[in-house]
Amino acid sequence: MSRKSKEERRRELLDAARDTFVEKGFQAATVEDIVNQADVARGTFYLYFSDKRAVFEALVDEFLARIGACVKSIDLSDPASPAEQLHANIRRIVELALSEPTIVKLAFYDATGLDPELDEKLHAFYEGLRTLIAESLEEGQKLGMVRAGDRRVMVAIGLGGLKEVLVDAVSGHLQPDIDVITAEIMSFLAGGLLTR
Repeated sequence: MSRKSKEERRRELLDAARDTFVEKGFQAATVEDIVNQADVARGTFYLYFSDKRAVFEALVDEFLARIGACVKSIDLSDPASPAEQLHANIRRIVELALSEPTIVKLAFYDATGLDPELDEKLHAFYEGLRTLIAESLEEGQKLGMVRAGDRRVMVAIGLGGLKEVLVDAVSGHLQPDIDVITAEIMSFLAGGLLTR
């Protein structure tokens, strides 16, 4: 029987915590629930995490970093058009979200309001995305590809709408079809944001 590496054991604990938080909710879940789900001793948990909040934060941090990595700045020297690059960004985000439905619920729905430090992390993540989107919109406006308007409002609508679409898709309120969701988001953006 081979021993598991530290990274494999940590991953098992993260997966067990994710499943436990989804099943019981963050507030009701206990470290005991997590170690039972992972089938490890309580002491093993504490080798990796100080408490349930630490494992929850690790799950959210990991997912937010992966979402952030999906968003690439529009590159005018790229052979793909800006619209094609935007489509690729949206598709990557939707694909990741649909592959990790439990984490989407935790990061975008369950995590808010639980803890001031966690809220601060979520806020910093959203601010980073806002900045990236606002810069892309500003460049698009300069090039005449994005209609004139208040970029702050455009960013708020786009980011808020995307978040709600992802939560609805993983909650079963929308059909979780990557191509359909991506096409609908692009259609919405084309009608309300992009110039003809």
